[in-house]
Amino acid sequence: MIVGGQRYLRGVTEKKPYKVPTAGMEYNEFAGSLGPYGNDNSVNTELHVRYGVRGGKYYDWTIELVAREGDVDSFRATGEPPVRYVMDSFSVEPGAVVNRVRTGPGPDDVETSVVRQLYAGDGDLVDSGYDYFMKQLANQWDARHVTRDPRTVATFGFAQHNRKAEFRDVEYPWVRNTVTCIDDDPADDVVVERLKHYFPDGGTVAVHIRDAGRMKFLKVGRGADVEQDSFVSDGEPGDEGPLQATGFTSMGMMADAIYRGDDWIDDAFLR
Repeated sequence: MIVGGQRYLRGVTEKKPYKVPTAGMEYNEFAGSLGPYGNDNSVNTELHVRYGVRGGKYYDWTIELVAREGDVDSFRATGEPPVRYVMDSFSVEPGAVVNRVRTGPGPDDVETSVVRQLYAGDGDLVDSGYDYFMKQLANQWDARHVTRDPRTVATFGFAQHNRKAEFRDVEYPWVRNTVTCIDDDPADDVVVERLKHYFPDGGTVAVHIRDAGRMKFLKVGRGADVEQDSFVSDGEPGDEGPLQATGFTSMGMMADAIYRGDDWIDDAFLR
């Protein structure tokens, strides 16, 4: 029934489904490990987040838990990239937040459910929903593990800081398309494999320096590989020349070679 130019359904105004804004949206991504590397753990879990911001609000986002089959040693031996597949995800879609859970080995073995209906004008709900589902995911992960791996601390710590507009837009606007890691992580695994997979056109590595409880950021140019990597600390070329990301080089060593100790996050939020 149409009354006064509006459509009514059983006495209630029919709401239009939420649509992600198309104007003024700026997208960014980050990814990081939630567990250790090595032969004793051949399936590594990664967190991958993509979000769209306008006016400081997250009006679009996808949060994924990704399984990576194959450890760093097999990658070094064969050069073959590990197999990845999404195990669990929450995403903003037209009219809803949708959860997808992998239930089996096949590409169609996915259980899909709507966890929250979204209507026109629900932009603030979408923005707050990002925090809600990230916290839910973090709590569920912690509940399944006795202690937090330091890579989990680095990944969720970066996510927490990156949520702040002051951090994203003022202090570190050049930190984009980011892979998080810890100082002991092998450079070839972080840069040559992980960053190349998620951001083949280049991006940023956020290195958690655990003794200091802080992070250093390394910008990696497009096409970095095991022979020659293009690293800069703040958008300006370094004086050291090309750095090699090999199995004998840690990300902490990379950070020490580039930085002079003057570009830090001052908060010890990752202790």
